[in-house]
Amino acid sequence: MMKTITSRRGIVGTAAALSLLAAGAAGGAALADDAAVKAKAPYAQASAQVNRDGTRVQSKGIKSITHPQEGAYCVTFDDATRIDVSRSTPVATLASDGGTSWGTIMVRTTPSGECGNAADTVTVITGTVADSYRNEPFFLLVP
Repeated sequence: MMKTITSRRGIVGTAAALSLLAAGAAGGAALADDAAVKAKAPYAQASAQVNRDGTRVQSKGIKSITHPQEGAYCVTFDDATRIDVSRSTPVATLASDGGTSWGTIMVRTTPSGECGNAADTVTVITGTVADSYRNEPFFLLVP
């Protein structure tokens, strides 16, 4: 009887350890949002604070942000968000990173040349009237 209980405990312990490992592996695979800090935006499907160079300060629901050229940023969303880019209403605003960021920002939900005409990508363009495209930090929110 003692061997049976010990064997069962060993099996249960092993199963528990494997469950934790599997959860960790699945969790790692599901965490495509690689921002250092997860954004706290409880009522948003996705949000991000983005540096001039396209790196994220914090984000939620973002799979990737690429920066293919000066002033252009391509944002794709985590699969779990199920955001239909063509029907989304993203909002973006320029941020200040210590200097005065006077400029303009534009968001496209239709395929753009800057982002390889990808239908699942939101394009964010930053710049000024005088300089055209220019790298600027920004916030992005998809309600």
